[in-house]
Amino acid sequence: MKILSISIVMLTLCSCTWVDTSEEGANVRVVTEDELGSSCVRTGTSHVEVVDRIILQRAASNVMLELQALARNQAAERGDDTIVATSPIVDGERDYALYKCIPD
Repeated sequence: MKILSISIVMLTLCSCTWVDTSEEGANVRVVTEDELGSSCVRTGTSHVEVVDRIILQRAASNVMLELQALARNQAAERGDDTIVATSPIVDGERDYALYKCIPD
C-alpha cells in the first residue's frame, strides 16, 4: 500500500506544470519560421530550461508548455511579441528566436 501511495504521488508530480505565462507573455505569439510575417524583425535569442525529470521523466507536453511559457515571458519583458523555437528540446532545454512583428 505504501508503494502504491508513493507511486501515485510521483506520477502526479511528473504530470504537473509549474511555470505560468505572465499576463504580458500571453500576448506573445508562438509561431514557426514559415509563419513569420515580412514585417518581423529578429531582436535576439532566448535559452530557457526547466526540470524534465523528477525521479521519472516528466510528460513531454508539459515540458514543452513550460519552455514556451518561459520564452514568452522573457520576450514580453524585452518588448518582443513573437517567438520561434530554433532547437529541439534536449534535457529540458530549448532555444528560441525573439521577434518584434507588430509596429509600435
